[in-house]
Amino acid sequence: MDIVIIFIILLIVALVFKKASNVFIFFGLIDIFLRILDYIGKNTVSEVNNFINKIFPDSIPSIISRYSEGVLESILMWGYILLMILFVYYVFRMLLHRL
Repeated sequence: MDIVIIFIILLIVALVFKKASNVFIFFGLIDIFLRILDYIGKNTVSEVNNFINKIFPDSIPSIISRYSEGVLESILMWGYILLMILFVYYVFRMLLHRL
């Protein structure tokens, strides 16, 4: 279910924002948001932890690991790494453009 929700969100973003760079940036932001929520959940009281773990997954790699295995998992993880490299490239390019 988690992967379907993230895929639908990315599809909506791809349709709204016509530039591919916006999709890569949004993908990176989703992963960062999930990791922040995971950290907050692990370092607060158990009620908050239970609430966050019930609704949100840990990160995109944890979603990939949960729903796939073997060669498919390796391919999806390399795709994730490629998307994160593109995310860093576009963020770095935006930073240099602002200087």
